[in-house]
Amino acid sequence: MRYRRIVAKVGTSLLTAGSDRLDLEAMSRLVGQVVRLRAQGCQVAVVSSGAQAAGRHRLRGHLHEGNTLSRQAIASVGQSHLMQSWDELFDWHDTVVAQVLLTRRDLSDRLGYLNARNTLRDLLESGAVPIVNENDAVALDQVLATRIGENDSLSAHVANLVDADLLVMLTDVDGLYDADPRSNPGATLIRRVERIDRQLEAVAGGTSGLGTGGMATKLRAARIAVQAGVDVVITNGDAPDALVAVASGEERGTFFPAGADRLESRKRWILGNISRAGHIVVDAGAAAALRAQGRSLLPAGVAAVHGAFDRGETVEIRDPAGHNVAAGTTNYASDELERIRGLRSDRIAETLGYAYGEEVIHRDNMVLL
Repeated sequence: MRYRRIVAKVGTSLLTAGSDRLDLEAMSRLVGQVVRLRAQGCQVAVVSSGAQAAGRHRLRGHLHEGNTLSRQAIASVGQSHLMQSWDELFDWHDTVVAQVLLTRRDLSDRLGYLNARNTLRDLLESGAVPIVNENDAVALDQVLATRIGENDSLSAHVANLVDADLLVMLTDVDGLYDADPRSNPGATLIRRVERIDRQLEAVAGGTSGLGTGGMATKLRAARIAVQAGVDVVITNGDAPDALVAVASGEERGTFFPAGADRLESRKRWILGNISRAGHIVVDAGAAAALRAQGRSLLPAGVAAVHGAFDRGETVEIRDPAGHNVAAGTTNYASDELERIRGLRSDRIAETLGYAYGEEVIHRDNMVLL
């Protein structure tokens, strides 16, 4: 398999098969593909639309005449039905799913970003399938939420959060065309896009079916993902085994190659955000493990904590001689780390009363210096 960590964004039109309600047969086909990918060693997160379509269908005939609900309220009704459908379909394959609801505010806040990243990473590494959706019930307002582009944009941020190799946006058309294929039978499918520019954006536009994410929002999402070092494919999810085919490297739809190496992109972000407010000193054994084996930093290896820093800040890691070993984003604030340094990871919760993970700094959030 060419890709190992995949984010699959599934649009409303696919989940409803063009109807006004969730189509369990269409969803089952997608579930089967995810299960097959997992059996081949892949980790898959699903960014799922469909809450509003499910909510509208569930509310039909139950509202008083003239009563109009907000977008948030409709999605709140539909979200439980959507998640129940995913849960039952995956359960037939003995696969555990987890609901993850995010907002733009979660991702813009440093601690929210770190919490979301750690949660999604833990779910994937445990073998669960995260089902991610926008938390419509607490969206700032429905006009703003619609303007964001809903789950197209969210899928790109999730791909960045989990360090995905590939983002697949499954829709009801074959990919990006040089004109609208619905009104122009001579439209040509664009197989590969090296650069997303204004000319290309001018080609995209409009919405389709029950969803609010047209090709323009998919292009904006693709731009976010490729800049973070993630390959992107926009393809027709109705085509047989579309997700499995794309994950194996088969040419389907429109391909957007990553604009930068994912590791290098993340390294630049970490190195550009190092705090000078404090640093961590590790013992000789931990320094050697970090340098030679690429290990995560555990509290047992922390010898001293200097200065004051918050959870989610990027700090330097130094050896006993004061030489820089690495820099990384810490899961614990300096005062918390002072209390757990030198301890085994299984004593973190006992000491603090809570735990943000067994690592002080996970290797995925660390760059050797």
